[in-house]
Amino acid sequence: MRPDGRGLVSTAVTGALAAWFGVTVLSQHPHQVFDRFRRYDLTGLVIANWRFFAPEPAQHDFHVLHRVLAADGVQTPWSETTRIPRRRLRQALWFPDRRQDKAMFDVCNELIVYLARKDFDITATAAYQVLRDAVELAVRGEHAATPKGFQFVIARATGYDETTEPEYLLVSKFVPLEEAA
Repeated sequence: MRPDGRGLVSTAVTGALAAWFGVTVLSQHPHQVFDRFRRYDLTGLVIANWRFFAPEPAQHDFHVLHRVLAADGVQTPWSETTRIPRRRLRQALWFPDRRQDKAMFDVCNELIVYLARKDFDITATAAYQVLRDAVELAVRGEHAATPKGFQFVIARATGYDETTEPEYLLVSKFVPLEEAA
């Protein structure tokens, strides 16, 4: 040990960092018993909560489809509002669009939870309004003239397994559109 005390400080800092690293690694374990360390972190920032594996990984994809009632009264067939692209190798390093996909997944998942409630107005929820607005934005972007309105549906599919038919979970009412000011 050095007479000026730097060895003691260096050892203490190294020990504290090693303990912090160990607690952070243990806190990532899927078993909830390891979450007890996190209750001492009052800010929620010191001990990270990054799970290496999701406790319940997603086993399906949500697809949002829409159809439009054109200004001339013709109804279009259903078309995909959101598309799940095939993954590319570069997306392992750079995939900023994944945040948008995840947000849409979370919105649809929240709506499915609301569907289980009886006597509940799902159209008043923020999730429904976000989804409706996202579909409206897509509809306005793909049509030169403002259509009379649109309707959308949430379908749940098993991903790339095309042997299973999709399950239609929510069909919206007709949403009228007005000319943008």
